[in-house]
Amino acid sequence: MSSKIAQIIESLEKGEIEITFKSLKSGRNITEKCTLNKNLTPKGFSIKQSLEAESILCYLTKKKRWEDIRKETIVSHNDI
Repeated sequence: MSSKIAQIIESLEKGEIEITFKSLKSGRNITEKCTLNKNLTPKGFSIKQSLEAESILCYLTKKKRWEDIRKETIVSHNDI
């Protein structure tokens, strides 16, 4: 699991990716365009991700807000 998460974090830092995850509230799958790229996130934010953390914090580029996605809910991810 951690190599998959490391790959997701690396892709997020490089640019925008699409992540599909299962909502903890509704149980349905949600697909969002996300990033951690400094050129695509609001200015003044510096995010350090931990492979040991239960969640990944990422910026939703279409909704223009931050989202905390639990790692075990990630169904798939794709580079854009």
